[in-house]
Amino acid sequence: MERNREYTITLRKTPDGYYIANCPLIPEARAQGATYEECLANIKEVLELCIEYRRERGEEIPVLQLA
Repeated sequence: MERNREYTITLRKTPDGYYIANCPLIPEARAQGATYEECLANIKEVLELCIEYRRERGEEIPVLQLA
């Protein structure tokens, strides 16, 4: 059974009004959106796809280490 994973993302507003997000633990995970909510939904979807891709290729899936 797959457990829920938690990842830290950075999300910021660009000068032209769009939002961009990325995940430091999974550098290929990047997304954008016209609104904060759209960007957040997009980065969640991208993270799921990146994890699925890594799993299919037998690559490491990083886990957030909580102190």
